[in-house]
Amino acid sequence: MSSHRIRIFSSLLIAFVIVKIYANFTDVKNLLTNFKLPSYNFGKLFTLNFDSQPQIGSENPTPTNRLNPISSDSIQFNLSSPAPTQSGLGNPTPTSRLYPTPSDFIRFNPSPTKFPTKIPTNKPKPTNTPKPTKTPTPPPITSDVRPGTTLSEIFQEVGKRACIPPALLRAIQEKETGAWWSFNSASSKVKIYNTYGWWITGAGNPCTGFGYHTQTGIVPQDSVNAGYSCQNSVGASGDIGIMGLLQVSDEEQTATRKYTLVTLPNNIDRRVIFDNALIFAIATKNRIGTTPKSCTDWPDNVILTAAESHIGWGSCSAQNYCNDVLRLYKQYR
Repeated sequence: MSSHRIRIFSSLLIAFVIVKIYANFTDVKNLLTNFKLPSYNFGKLFTLNFDSQPQIGSENPTPTNRLNPISSDSIQFNLSSPAPTQSGLGNPTPTSRLYPTPSDFIRFNPSPTKFPTKIPTNKPKPTNTPKPTKTPTPPPITSDVRPGTTLSEIFQEVGKRACIPPALLRAIQEKETGAWWSFNSASSKVKIYNTYGWWITGAGNPCTGFGYHTQTGIVPQDSVNAGYSCQNSVGASGDIGIMGLLQVSDEEQTATRKYTLVTLPNNIDRRVIFDNALIFAIATKNRIGTTPKSCTDWPDNVILTAAESHIGWGSCSAQNYCNDVLRLYKQYR
């Protein structure tokens, strides 16, 4: 009888234990199935922004900048919801990313800028200072028809060949014969008296073209109308054969011939306008000596010297000749 009771009691005890174990196992299974970790701000863990530690010995340490604890009463487990929620807070939104994105890496770790490598070039070597090119010498004049159809063209050509200011040639011509020969005379007239031999062919008038000796007014023997007396004679004593628009003497024509051969190798005569101006230019430069390098601009003192050497040394006061030449030179320069 007693053994039968013991078996019944043992069976009940074993059944109770099995039921208890099964119940406990079921509760644990349900708990594990529905349990979700609460959502915390893990960004602070990666930014090294930890809560300050309480000081040892403090009775009521108050931690600063810590995460607010979540009450277990506020956590609701929902089998259909994958994440727990807090009562009255809604779905929490994380404020920072757990892992850096590629854009963050680029922002904080920019690639180094590549600068172009400058290739050195060869240093230029200094060049020699260029020497001024010498103006080529104009070709000689072999035609009986001289260059220029106006007085301006003739004086420009002579000035270029003899390196003398054309304004000085014009000033001398106006002072000597300007009252009878206008600077703006017609080209048809200029062509006649700018051709070698006009006094032989009779193309021009010796009195008009200053083809007579100025001091006596007599036309020379090698010319048409030889022996004729022109009205423009100065009536001075003596005769050195002065003729032409710039009033050049026979002596000046002869003395400068070795210099004028470069320009007029065939023939020359002071009755030709071009020839007359060329003889005057060479003779004047020879009398002055050292002349300025410029062929177009001479200082006042050189112009005065040129005028005095032409009229005769010590004769500048006669009719204010030298000052008049200087005044005209400045006017036409």
